[in-house]
Amino acid sequence: MPQKTILFYDGDCALCNKSVQFVIDHEKKTEHPMLFCSLQSTYAKQVLEKHNYNFNQLSTLVLLIDSNVLYKSTAALELSNYLKLPYKWLIVLKVVPRFIRDSVYDFIAKNRKRLIKRSFCYIPSRELKDRFID
Repeated sequence: MPQKTILFYDGDCALCNKSVQFVIDHEKKTEHPMLFCSLQSTYAKQVLEKHNYNFNQLSTLVLLIDSNVLYKSTAALELSNYLKLPYKWLIVLKVVPRFIRDSVYDFIAKNRKRLIKRSFCYIPSRELKDRFID
């Protein structure tokens, strides 16, 4: 059975949009590529409501792998499994305790609008459009 992987991201965040572009630019080629969905979409609300996601916190990266939902630093590090070398090696950071990783993640999330001041909206090419869920 093919694995369904969806990266949910804040569609209004320049850092999040750049992260999606980074994943697309550096991902491994697979038979079932990752899908992408804005946290503001109807689809995200339908899917993540079942997992008790707090939609008041759009600064959290969410990775859905089949029915397993990962958040924050764990989601970000798990993404490295889908990337080419050398980015794949980031997975070793999972040895750092989650409370430390999530503290760093929360700091970046809190300051993300200051990190990238210009707005940025990733617009997929025609070839990639079917990997984005509305």
